[in-house]
Amino acid sequence: MLSIAVFTLLASLTAEDFTPQQLSLLQVAVNTERLNQQLTDGYVNCQQSASALQWEHLHQELETFPALSMIEQTLGIPIESYRGFVYTIALQPSRNVSIWQSRELACDDQDAWEQVFRDYREAYFALELSSPLEQSFADTLALRVQGQDLQRQRYQLLIENSNSIAIASVVAKSQLTAIEQANYLHLDYQSDYIFRSQKGWKHYPPLFLGMHRYLSAAELADDSQQWLIFLDHQQHFISAVPLTEARSYLELLGPEHWSFDRHGNLTRNP
Repeated sequence: MLSIAVFTLLASLTAEDFTPQQLSLLQVAVNTERLNQQLTDGYVNCQQSASALQWEHLHQELETFPALSMIEQTLGIPIESYRGFVYTIALQPSRNVSIWQSRELACDDQDAWEQVFRDYREAYFALELSSPLEQSFADTLALRVQGQDLQRQRYQLLIENSNSIAIASVVAKSQLTAIEQANYLHLDYQSDYIFRSQKGWKHYPPLFLGMHRYLSAAELADDSQQWLIFLDHQQHFISAVPLTEARSYLELLGPEHWSFDRHGNLTRNP
């Protein structure tokens, strides 16, 4: 069984993380395993049929060409990791690895089953004789880990360089009185929408502040209603991330340090 950490890593992979050679080899491996499974199922279901002798012969031949051990040997990874690769890539909308459905065959259709076995041997030998990978699957996983580590470092650096970090919702500027607008917003602020700070980390920002970019009414329906905002010591924007895309930041930030209630009162968390 795959550990949760490894499965999470596999689930983060896409077809773009693999080289064309790796994807081609995965395709051959999938085809080999599919045909092997079709023959194995046929043996289980048909060994009591009138063609039992033929099936016993096919089963003996099948044991001569063990698919799973050949897949492990050729790909250089455990079979669970191989299936994890195939599973995650197959879920991609533009997948490069196909999972074929085998058509059902009658037990006494000897010619058809012989063809399946010939196809299996061809796939098996294609796997066995495949060229060595220029980049191993283990290296692909290692590169992914390195990439995630670098990304995590960038997230951490942004957090460390921010004076204030807040989850803010988008609200209409008209909620503020003219005096409040003068207190919170720059004189040249043109957008009809502003941020209202809800909760966050480090130093708390103003309750209301102008958005990091102009947002029209037409854009509001298609845009995020909540943002994770990063501010410097002068309350200028360093970055802003839609809250739906901020999971990695939130995991690093942990529990909030403060929050504003609906009346705008500040509460500091212990």
